[in-house]
Parts: sequence; C-alpha cells; structure tokens
Amino acid sequence: MSETTAPSQTDGQATEPGESPEQSIENSELAAQVDLLAAENRRLRDRLAERQQSRYRDTALGLIGVGLLCGIFGYFTPAASTVLFALAGTGLFAGVLTYFLTPERFISADVGQRVYSATAQSFARLCDDLGLSNRRIYLAAHTDGATTESDLDSRLFIPQTQDTEIPAADAFDSTFLVEDDRRGLAVQPTGGDLVTAIRDSLTEPFGDTPEILCSQLTDAIIEDLVLAKSAEYDIDQADGRVSVQFTGALYGDGTQFDHPIVSVMAVGLAAGLQTAIETTVTESDPLAVTFRWEPQHGDEDQLN
Repeated sequence: MSETTAPSQTDGQATEPGESPEQSIENSELAAQVDLLAAENRRLRDRLAERQQSRYRDTALGLIGVGLLCGIFGYFTPAASTVLFALAGTGLFAGVLTYFLTPERFISADVGQRVYSATAQSFARLCDDLGLSNRRIYLAAHTDGATTESDLDSRLFIPQTQDTEIPAADAFDSTFLVEDDRRGLAVQPTGGDLVTAIRDSLTEPFGDTPEILCSQLTDAIIEDLVLAKSAEYDIDQADGRVSVQFTGALYGDGTQFDHPIVSVMAVGLAAGLQTAIETTVTESDPLAVTFRWEPQHGDEDQLN
C-alpha cells in the first residue's frame, strides 16, 4: 500500500520545490521585515511632514502673537502708537499669510536632485551624440517688447562649433537648427520659468544693468528659491563679465547640463541686458560661474 506524502508546511506557508523548511522560514521573516521597514518609512515621512507643517504654524502663531502685543502696547502708549501699530499690522498680516500658505506636501532636495540629474545626463548624451561644442549660450526675449509685462521667451543654445553664429532669441523655430551657419541644439532652459516668477514677484522694475540684476537674481536664488546659502559676485561691465561664487549650492555638480542656479543667473542676465550670455563653470564646490556677453558701446559710456 503506497503512501502519499503531503507538502511540508511551516507556520502555514507551503515550502517551494527545492526549498528547505529553514529557507522558507528565513524568506518569510525577511518579507515580514521588509513590510515593517516600509511601514516605518511611511510613518517617518508622515511625521516629518507634520513637524514641518507644525513649524510653519508655530511661526504663524508667534507672528500673530507679536502683532497683538504690539497693538495692545500701542493702545496704552500713545507716544509710540504709530510705530507699534505699524508693527502690529505687519505681524498680523505675516502671521495670517504664513498660516494659510503652509504647504501640504514637502519634497526633499534629494528627490529634486535625482530628477534633475537624470534630465541633465540625457541632454549631455544627446549633445555628445550630435557632436556639439561645449559652449552654453543663454538667450531671452520679451514677446511684446515690454521688459516688465511681457512673457519671457528664453533658450539655451548649444552650437555645433566654437565659431557658430549665435541667432537672436526669437529666431528659434525648431529644437534642431540645421542651417549652414548656425547649426546646433536649442532647448528650453531650466531657469526660464523661474526667472519669470522672480520678475513677477519684484516690487521694483526688473534690472537692466549687471549690478541690479546680480543683486536681484542672487537674492532670489538664496531667499526665494533656496538653491544656495550665500553668493558673492564680481562685475566687469567694460569687459562684459560677471563672476559669481555660490556656497551651499543644491543639485550637486554645477558642471552638469543647465544647472538650475547657472540657468537662473544666465537667463536673468540675458533678459535684463537683452543680449546673449555665455556661461563657464570654473569650479563645482563652491559653485563658481563666469557669465560673459558682448559689451555694448553704451556700457563703456555709463562707466565714464
């Protein structure tokens, strides 16, 4: 009489063919640990988001509290009421604005860096496959000719050779330029929409000199976009050169294709000066970049 052997089971799990009971136990424990780690990771992300939101709300409540205190002191101290009421209004406005504009989701810089790096590597390979030069030239034009109210049409142009003619920003009607004297690749720069946002957020007119533009753009990069911790710049308007060094720059290697910080500075300078800006990254950490353009005769007159 033959006997039928039932499949070996351990803790309710069937053993796979060729797998020992001990291996089955180890695989089950490993799968359980992976599930626990995944759940813990989600919990930690949720707690981090809650803590960041809590910081925003605590800041908002603190500003509102300071505003209320200034208002109360202003009511009982007529001599300083003007200043105190002004501080009260500022504190209350800033507190309410901070409270209601608290972001619901936070994306880590590491995620943004990985997304940007993938795009940068793809464009770098495309340039290598097309045999293009290592020049990076940024151009920007205003679609209706008004610097402060028009849409910004910006391009990053990678010419085929060092001597390729550089067309005007509004002359690009294709990504691949195949004319004999101006062959190359023209793409939308990372800094195009960012410069538009910076320009729209300014309370003063967008600059048209290197000094004003460098001040506006570096302040926005540090304070608004939080892409770097600090910046120092040197301007030689007669030579058509601006050199900027950023410390604490995000998004890794500054020599990568169309780095966000480089792109914002270049597009902003191109838009303000209404000329082509060529970039050269001389150092990656700290990020040091040189921006060059063809100086106009008016630039020398302004200096004299």
